[in-house]
Amino acid sequence: MPAKRKMDTKKYRVMLEQERERLLRQLETLEERTQRKGGTEAPVEEQDFDDAPGDAATETLERGQEMALEENLQDLLLRIEAAVEKIERGTYGICDACGCPIKAARLNALPHATLCVDCQGRLERG
Repeated sequence: MPAKRKMDTKKYRVMLEQERERLLRQLETLEERTQRKGGTEAPVEEQDFDDAPGDAATETLERGQEMALEENLQDLLLRIEAAVEKIERGTYGICDACGCPIKAARLNALPHATLCVDCQGRLERG
């Protein structure tokens, strides 16, 4: 297993905490928007079928997009939490797959990265 390198984890912790706060604000905004729209869709028996069918389709599409965005934001928050835990354990910046150091340029761009570029590429290629 490759040797661990000395790294400025304080910088990455700050970056991760800032990203966490940004994502939490986005989630809050998304939830507020959903509440303003009336929350979840009404049951079929309560829906007004005099509305244009296109309006209902648009609302359904928008709700689906909001749900997907919320899921992505939640996933990113989990990744950020995992990265903070790795900092606390002293394993931050080490590839989960091969154990090699993750390059600083990758961590600067994606501080919650858990794989080096090579292992990430292999994962994406399947």
